Amino acid sequence: MPPKIFISIASYRDPLLHTTVMSAYSQAVGKDALVFGIVDQSFPGEFFNLHSLPFAEQVRYLRLDPEYGRGACWARNLAQSMWNGEQYYFQIDAHTIFNEGWDYLFLKEMRELEQYHQKPAISSYPHIFITIGNNIHDLKKSDYGGIIAHVVDPKQSFNNNAYIQPLGRVLATGPTVHGFLISGGCLFTHGSVCEEVPYDPYQYFSGEEPSYSLRLWTSGYNIFHMPNLPVFHHYGNAYRTTVWGDEFIEKNRPRKWYAYDEMSKNRLAEIVTGKQIGVYGLGNKRTLADYIEWSGIDYLNRTLSQEALTGDTLFKRDYKEKVGK
Repeated sequence: MPPKIFISIASYRDPLLHTTVMSAYSQAVGKDALVFGIVDQSFPGEFFNLHSLPFAEQVRYLRLDPEYGRGACWARNLAQSMWNGEQYYFQIDAHTIFNEGWDYLFLKEMRELEQYHQKPAISSYPHIFITIGNNIHDLKKSDYGGIIAHVVDPKQSFNNNAYIQPLGRVLATGPTVHGFLISGGCLFTHGSVCEEVPYDPYQYFSGEEPSYSLRLWTSGYNIFHMPNLPVFHHYGNAYRTTVWGDEFIEKNRPRKWYAYDEMSKNRLAEIVTGKQIGVYGLGNKRTLADYIEWSGIDYLNRTLSQEALTGDTLFKRDYKEKVGK
């Protein structure tokens, strides 16, 4: 019996949620080992019917009226609360599809990394799939290759408080590489992360990936980008509404989305300046200074090194090499 994988999905009025869940299940080798934790911010019966799934007993599901939704991080925090001791944690978005055997590939990669690292976290921006003519039943995966590693976009960084913008950099196919930034839409690590580094419900969207990367790394997790990621993500939103573009909901929302987003940016600034915010602050295994040295992202002086912009030296380091404490 393969180890249990808890799959966390935060969704906002997404027509592809059902497709995502079915793709994860149907393309898995160890189907019975999957447990889904879904937070669905939508109207009753709008896009997803739990009881239509032949594996509904493997799904933990919470639906919330969309006007009361408080963004991706808040929903991810709620999804993490559904974790019940499963060995591995896999966080994805509600518009994701998979290659056959995706679970076997992630588990194989984790077992290799676990030989050298106590807390590996595999994360990358997934490859692209599209909806042909915005038809959610007509999907096309990209021809993918290489490793999508994360660097920093200098044009969109340090403009708002301590917020930096991650950017995907495609590397030639090779062995797994060290990293310093995660993708919120594809993160595979130990299930214990739900207790050790719970998602910050007071963040909305902006700053999610820089904040969680920093908190993971200072909590002793090492970030890795693997080749041939068996996951695909829809990066457009023409087929769906969004939390920031839903005019109908925005009229009835108790607090406007941009107010939450501004709070989210301030939240990241509080974290990097050392404000004590309990379990949602920095970890205690490594320091902010350690992260600055490792990544080249200097939150205190608001500067980026060449390493942060290219990752050249870091991406050439052997994935077996131990780093930090």
